[in-house]
Order: sequence, then structure tokens, then C-alpha cells
Amino acid sequence: MIQSRYVISLFLLTTPLAAEVAKVHPAQAMGLLKTQCLGCHNADKKKGGLSLETRDLALKGGENGAAMVSGDADHSALIAALSDPGDAHMPPKKQLPEKQINLLKAWVNAGAPWDDAALKQFGELTPADKLAALPAGHTPAEAIAISTDGKRLAVGRGNAVIIHDLAAPGAPVVATLTGHKDVVQSLAWSADGTLLAAGGYRSLLVWNAADWKVKHTLAAPLEGRVTGLLFLPDNATLILADGAMSLKGVLHRWKLGEPKPAQTVEAHADNVLSLALSKDGKQIATGGADNLAKVWDAATLKETAKIEGHVGHIVAVGFNTDGKWLATGSADKDLKVWDIASKEMIMLLGDKSSPVNALLWSPDSTSLTYFNDNGSVHSVTELKEHDGVRLAFTSGKDKKVGSIEGVPNAAVLSPDGKNVYAATDAGEVYQIDEKQKIAKLAVPAAVAPPAPNPKALSFTQDILPVLSKAGCNLGSCHAKSSGQAGFKLSIFAFDPKGDYMELAKDSRGRRVFPAMPEDSLLLLKATVRVQHEGGQRFEPDSESAKTIAEWIRQGMPYETPGQPTLTGIEVQPAEKTYRKNEAGVLKVTARYSNGTSRDVTALTDYISSEKAIATVDEEGHMKTTTESGETVIVARYMGQVAISRVAVPADKLLPPERYAGLTVSNEIDKLVYTRLQKLGHLPSDTCTDAEFLRRSTLDAIGMLPTVEEARAFAASKDPKKHEQWVDALLQRPEWADHWAIKWGDLIRPNPSRVGVKPVYLLDQWLRQSFRENKPWDRLVRELLTAQGNTHHDGPVAIWRDKREPVDAATFVGQIFLGVRLECAKCHHHPTEKWDLTDYYQMAAFFTQMKRKGQGISAPISGEPEQMWFAPGNAGIEHPVTKATLKPRPPADKEIAIPETTDPRAALADWMTNPHNPYFAPAIVNRVWSSFMGRGIVDPVDDFRASNPPSNAALLDWLAQDFVKHGYDLKHLMRTIMLSQVYRLSSTPNETNVADVKNYSRSYRRRLPAETLLDAVCAVTEVRETFSGMPSDSLAKQTWNHKLESQFMDAFGRPNASSECPCERDAKPSVVQALHLMNSTKLQDMLVSAKGRAARLAKSDLKSAQIVEELYLASYSRLPTAEEAAIAGKAVDAGAANRQAAIEDVMWSLLNSAEFVFNH
Repeated sequence: MIQSRYVISLFLLTTPLAAEVAKVHPAQAMGLLKTQCLGCHNADKKKGGLSLETRDLALKGGENGAAMVSGDADHSALIAALSDPGDAHMPPKKQLPEKQINLLKAWVNAGAPWDDAALKQFGELTPADKLAALPAGHTPAEAIAISTDGKRLAVGRGNAVIIHDLAAPGAPVVATLTGHKDVVQSLAWSADGTLLAAGGYRSLLVWNAADWKVKHTLAAPLEGRVTGLLFLPDNATLILADGAMSLKGVLHRWKLGEPKPAQTVEAHADNVLSLALSKDGKQIATGGADNLAKVWDAATLKETAKIEGHVGHIVAVGFNTDGKWLATGSADKDLKVWDIASKEMIMLLGDKSSPVNALLWSPDSTSLTYFNDNGSVHSVTELKEHDGVRLAFTSGKDKKVGSIEGVPNAAVLSPDGKNVYAATDAGEVYQIDEKQKIAKLAVPAAVAPPAPNPKALSFTQDILPVLSKAGCNLGSCHAKSSGQAGFKLSIFAFDPKGDYMELAKDSRGRRVFPAMPEDSLLLLKATVRVQHEGGQRFEPDSESAKTIAEWIRQGMPYETPGQPTLTGIEVQPAEKTYRKNEAGVLKVTARYSNGTSRDVTALTDYISSEKAIATVDEEGHMKTTTESGETVIVARYMGQVAISRVAVPADKLLPPERYAGLTVSNEIDKLVYTRLQKLGHLPSDTCTDAEFLRRSTLDAIGMLPTVEEARAFAASKDPKKHEQWVDALLQRPEWADHWAIKWGDLIRPNPSRVGVKPVYLLDQWLRQSFRENKPWDRLVRELLTAQGNTHHDGPVAIWRDKREPVDAATFVGQIFLGVRLECAKCHHHPTEKWDLTDYYQMAAFFTQMKRKGQGISAPISGEPEQMWFAPGNAGIEHPVTKATLKPRPPADKEIAIPETTDPRAALADWMTNPHNPYFAPAIVNRVWSSFMGRGIVDPVDDFRASNPPSNAALLDWLAQDFVKHGYDLKHLMRTIMLSQVYRLSSTPNETNVADVKNYSRSYRRRLPAETLLDAVCAVTEVRETFSGMPSDSLAKQTWNHKLESQFMDAFGRPNASSECPCERDAKPSVVQALHLMNSTKLQDMLVSAKGRAARLAKSDLKSAQIVEELYLASYSRLPTAEEAAIAGKAVDAGAANRQAAIEDVMWSLLNSAEFVFNH
């Protein structure tokens, strides 16, 4: 057996290979290794210490020995890792299909024959003369250079170079130079101003500035785009930055007129993105896509300094005047200054709002000008060098000079230091003069756009879905907080504009190649034509690859003219009953605002909520298993979610007559029975009267029935006794305390945060509201719109705690609407349609609250805080787009709110509308869960399309009935408790033993902490005491978690200091079992001289009568004959110490599951 396995990230091909491998073809195995393994297991990364670049290295293995045993797949760690049936398999996210594993097994068994050619990482380079024309209107300005006399400005615009005459008024264009096919990437003037060099794809042209004729050219051995150019002071030598896409960055030294460079050095592990020359011409600086900056001796091209410290591509570098400092601007949004000699950072600058694309030192090195890719222009003065002890966040005075339209790609300073010129992705050129005024230079008119393309593609509608389906924007890939390999996308595409900028514009558009779209870095990586740690996301000839290539060919439009918006998706079948082991195919259709639709099945992500019932693959092919039950297949496409409900009934459905005779007390029973019949479940028998009595009393008021009540109920022959008992319970004073505790869990703030008195007043208000049976809509409205003094007005305590609008939105959505919006605070909700706009528009309802007085964390004697509504236009800033958002409730339209109306009142109006889809269902679902052990939607605060109700018709009817009866909580509870479904036994039958959500039986549930403590007190007849509370107080009357009770803490009393209002954890624990068995407090209650044990021991009751009372007190039922005999014998055996014997029996009853659980 293999004891260790490699951590081999094998995201292998999704296209099926040959089913049987009769003859092993090494190229096939090499294809798998190349496309999926070498991204991690290469000489550079060598994850797990393993490289698979040669056969010898693969056999040698890594940290844990050989990866393969030649000729023996069964004892090869590689095959074992692939074949692991559990979670330890490789690849970790998705196991390799069996056919592909078999191919690799056969290859290893055949001796692992190697094919070095098949492992070649990069195919033939595309010749420059094979490039296609650039898309119409695609004229980004990637490079800019100014002559040393300051009179001529060269700008690379598209594949041309335009020359501005700066000495003439208006700086007119005086020449347009052509010759490149790809976008001009770099420009450089000779020091004497007689030559101008321009670099493109595998091409360098040098013009004579006198007549603008080409004087020199260089092609071989260039491998990629010439991303940087420098003339050395001799006016005859050029330094070129070159390199195959994403593989390496090289520097060439080329003497003009020579057939090839005199010297080539590999400078970076990825492309060089920026190049600078010191003023004295002795040093060269490079910034790379490998996140490194380096300094080189200009005469020898020997590395003199390597600077590490950025976590993003270094897009801009620049020496200060004396060449001792180097400034670096990065895609990580940092602008840093380094001491070259020590390689230490001495200044941290920049506003960190977006990547730094260009930087310029002033001639005296006292200031820096930099450009962010969002178009903002900044000047940093009063530069402060790090003192060596600590580094301040800001090492200078940063001033935003202004903004320019588009993405600044390059900038240059005039020789006299008075003017700055910047070139943008739109082909525009801007001048910033010494007074920091910004003006646009005139450029040639853009080429007229082509006629509308009926097959035009857009980033938002065509490319983002492809990237999402491929998993590129997952948190484990490029949507990490820091991105991956210098490329960062928003998680679940919540920021499409930012994603577009990152893909099409970042680092001067290095990821797209419009003149040869198939060779774009985006596709080279995704198809693994170059190394990609994420493995192959799609094949080169796939529809996904073709779509991306065509989009790039069309000029990478963000959106098309008149593009409709996605309004939703539909899944077919929406609901279906399947047989066991039955296969099916899902179809997903996207709907758009203009009424059109589109089949997006292939671009949709799928997940089964219950894989034990049904599974689904990436293409929407689903299959049921051998288990019966229900599940939903969740389909997600571009932030929209839909489901397909899957029901797999029992092998043999019961005949209709088995359901015809079932007792029906109200509509609840009909709706539940209909569902059960469809699934083949038969409801359990009716529970006993004793079980109903105990169950209903604990559920309704959180108390045990007394011994006398249990005897009377058992003796009653009145056919309406159940109804009468429920009515009596709902009038008991304990009802208000019991339900106030439940809601206090959810809305009560932490007294250490908001003060003791506000929390106490809120608790008292809540209890009084339940005593009055205040209609639910009115109770919530009073909470939502509360204002006033925190020392007089109880509900105001909530808003003292939820001070920020975003916190209030989360709270109201989760507690009163059953909707978890919080995920959408930062990104698209992963399994629901909510996005940032939904979240912040909900938050906008809470922006007009004003406060005066002491803030949070007030002590008990602290000053109060006054809160009130301030008239005005409610709105909140979108964190990404910065647009002002108006109030809008979830899944609805904006509400027109007059300035004089509290937005919270408008929200309350919307919520309490009888047709609101969330408000009434949310509360009836919570109440149903309390009585039935599970919500119809479960968890109860997680209403979403991907978590549908187990019985939608039942939830709808309950909500409608609740609204119809004036939001009366007691009516709702009475309706539930008088249903036959509520009276079902918790003992399963052979048809419903696996049912956990269709209410074919009662679901046992552990008693809440306060209820259990009150029950123990009732059985022992000894009251618990609470500091600061009357001596006869019940546990359910405590209003503060700081009132000490080890018992309630052990059994899950929530701590109000937790930020999230969560449901209690009802699962039993070892701590709870040990507490009941060994607690000194419980022992004191058992042995108390004032307790039940002492009273019974002193009484004249016989042992059988004592046992009967103990069972009635604990279980609300009489003991069985066997129980009576055993317990009676125990009492009789302790005649010498009767009380101790009774205590032992009582202890055993209190420690039983029947006591701790409601059933």
C-alpha cells in the first residue's frame, strides 16, 4: 500500500479519451501532463518537490519518493492519487474521469514511454507578417516619447506612430509613420534627436527624423512584443525588452545596422513591462510581470540589484536624478521608492485606489507625478525618506491634480520639466502644464466604425459567462483577494467593469492580441499553450476558445449598442418525479429585457443539494441514485439562479385508499398528506394524549404540565379537550415570556455594547407586546420606525446597536424577511440573485437616522442617546461604481420617498403589504419550525431560489391565512397545534423512517436552555435564583445573558455579544450530558429540603404512588408496568434512606432522552 501521495494539482482534460487503451501513445499521456500537471510541477514551482518535465525527474519524484513505478501502475503514487475514492483524490476539486485514469494506468504499465516533443511548452511563433489587421477603431496609445530638444512628441497610436510638433501652436500632427501590424508597444528617441525607434510584435523599426524614412529594422531573433526601448548615449545602441508571451522577459543589446543583437540576457521570468535609463546613462531599470524590479549595468547588462516587495506586475519604473533611488509603480496599487544600494524601500506612496500605470520624477527629484489606471493624475511632494525604524503609511503629500479620460498607458516629461504628456488606451494624448492644467492634444480622426455586426459579441454577455463557467472567477483562482499570477477578477463577476479593465486594459493590454487573437495570453493560458497553474480550462478548438478569439478580433467591446440586460433564467424541467437510477438532461434558458431568450445550458454551473439523491455534471446531465427522497438541482448563470426540483419516490407507492381514511383537522393536513402521497410516505400514528399534552405545553409556553394537569387531561373524555387545552395555553402569562425569549435571541443587542438600560427596556417592550398579542405587522413596524431616547423607548436600542445602514440591512433582511443579504455586501450571492446593488439599496432605507448623545459601549449609568429621523434624500454610495443608490427593497422596484418621510416607514409599508412575498412567509416559517422541529424553508432565515420550501403550497396557505387573520400570532399557533400533522407520533413507520422534512411524523428536538431549566425546577420543585431578579422568577423571564447560569450556558443560551443573530444549536453535546449527570447545582436541587424528593419522602404515599408522580411530573404520563416495577423496587430498596432513593429515581428521569427532548 502506498503510504504517501503527492500533492499533484491535475485539472485534467474534460474531453473523453478512448474508452480502452489497446495501444499506448505516449503523446496522449504527455498531453495530459502538459496541459494539466506542468503548471504546478515544473522546475520553477515544483510543488510537493516534484517536477514532471522529464522522465528521469518524474521517476525520481519529490518530497515523498517516486511518482511512478515504471511498468507497475498499481504501485505508482501518481495513479493512486488520481484513483482515491475519497476527498484525498487528485485533482482535489474534481476527480479525473475513469477513462483518463485508465489511459495513464496503461501508459505507466507500458513503462511510461516519454515524448519530449509532445511536452514542448510553446508552439511555433507567429511571424509578424502573418498578423491580421487590427479591429476597426482599435487605436490604443501604448507608448510615448519626446525628443531631447522638447520639440517633437512621438505617440504610438494603434499600429502607427504620430508625430506632434510641440513648437507649433496647438501641437499639430506633422507625420504619421506606419510599418507595424500590431499595436506599437514602445518608442525611443536617440539622444541627438536624429532617430526614432518603435517596437511592435517581433518587429523593430528605426526612422530617420529628417525625412521619416525607415533606416534600420530588426526582426530575428525577436520572440514577442517589444515592450521597451532605450537609446544609449552613443546614439547607435538600442536596448530592447522582448520575450515570448508569459514565458520570459529578455533584454537585447543591438548595434544599429547589425543583423542581430550583440547580447541577449534573460531578465525576468515573465515579460518586461517597463524600462528606464538613468540620467547619466549608466544604469537600466526593468519592471516585470514576475513582480520584480531589477537594475542593470548599462555597459554590460549585468544585474546589479533585484528589488522584491510588490505583489503585482511592475508597470512603471523610474530613476531619480542622481540614480540612487528607483520608483516603482505596480498593479498592486502601490507606488514605492527604493534605495538601490541597499535594495530597501524608503518611501511608500500612492492613494492605492487603482494600479499605478506611469510615473515621472521632477528634474530635482523633489516630487513625483503618477497616473492611476482609473485616469486620476497625482502629484506627490514633501517626500520623506524612511528613517530605518518605522515606515509611515504615507511618505509624502499626495495631491490629486485631476483626471483624464481612459486608461493612462504611458507618460513622459518635457526636458524643461514644465509639461507632462500622457497617452491613453483610447489613443488620446493629454498635456498637464506647470500650473497643473490638463488639456487634450488634437489627434487624427478615428476611423469610422464598421457597420453593425449582427453577430457582435460583448464582454458582459458573451465573455464573462465563459470565464465564469471555466472557474476563472472563483475564490480559489483569480478571484482571490490578491488575484492569481498577477491577474485578478471579481468573485462571481460582481464587478464586470473592473473585470473588463483587468482583462482588456491592465498592464497595457498584455492579455489580448487583436492582430492574432488565438495567440492572446488569455487563450494561451486557458488552453495551456503556455504554463498555467490552473490547468486547461478549455481546449483550443472549443466553442469557448472560439468565442473569446472572435471577441478579441472584434475589438473587445464591453457591450454592444442597445444590448439588453439579463432578467433571469429558467430551468427545464422545473420539477419532475424520477425513478431510481434514472438519467435526465437539464436545459437552461436566459431571458433578456427585450423579450429575447438564449440557451445557456453549456455555460451554466450546476450543483445538487442532495448528492445522495441525485448527481449532476458540468453539462447539466443529472442522474438519480438508489435512494428515495427529494433534492434540487441549482443552476447558476451570471448571478441568476433557478432550480429543478427532483423527487424520487419509494420503489412502490401506496394505493390512494391508504390516505383516504386519514384524519383531517384543517387545511394543513390536506397539504401535507398530498405531499406525502406523492413521495410514498404514510404518516405515523397519532401520538398519545400524554405526548400531545407535554408537546403542546412545552412548545406553546415553554413549561411542563403539572402533575394535576396531566391527570386531568388523561381522565377527560371531552372530545374537544385538545382544542380547549390549546386555547388555555395561549392565554397563559407564560406564553408571552416564552415567545419574548425566542425573539429576544434574535433582536436583543449586547448590553456591553449599547448599555444595560436600553436592553432592559427593549426586553420589557417585547414582553408587553406579546402579552397584548400585538399583531405582527404592527410590532415590526414599531421596531423598524423606532426613534426617541434610549433610556425611555425600548425599541430604539436596536438602532443604537445597528448603527450602520449596512448592518441594519443585514439585520432586517435576515430576521424579518428570512433573506440572507450579507453575502451580497462584497460580491454576488453565490446561490441567489442578490448582488451589491440589491444589498446597498436595502441599506439606503436606513441612512436618514440621526443621533445625539453618548454612543455605543455605554455603562449602566451612561448618558442616553437620542435618535430621530432627519428629512432628506435617502441614498448610499455603491462601493464599486460609486453611484448614489436610492432605497429599493429586495426583488422589487425603487420606492419614491418624499424627503419628509422616514425611509424606514416606507420600508415598513412595503413589508406589511398583504402581498409581500417575504414578510408573512418568514414569520409563519419561524413559528412552524418552533412547533414542528424544522422549517418549511430550512434554515428559517435562508429564503432563496436554491433553497426552496419543502412544501410550497403549505407555506403559501399558512402565510395567506396569517395575513387574513390580521397577523395574529396566536391564531397561527392555534392552527398549527390543532392540525392532525402536529399530533403525529415521533415514532416512524417503515415508509417514513428516512423522512426528515415532509412532516410525516413529529421530529424530536432538544428543549431550549430556559425551557429545560424551568422543567428541571418544576420536577424538583426547587426554583433557580438569578442575580437581580425576584426569587420566584422563571428562567424564561431572564432578559440578559449576563445573568449568570451555568446550566443555561451549557445548554446553548445565546450570547448577545455575537454579531450574527443565529438560531440556537439544538444538537446535544457531551458537556450537556455531563452537566445533567454531575452538576452540583442540580444535585443541590435534588437533595433540597424544600424539594419534591424531600416532600415525597416525608409523605404517606406508597412507592407506586411516588413513582407515578415522578413520571407525571417528568413525562406527563404514567409509567408502564415495567417502569413502575423497576422504579418502585428502587424506592422500596432505599427504605433506610427513602429520600435518597427517590432522588436517584428522579435523577435517572432527568437524565433520560425522553425528558430532555420534546417528542
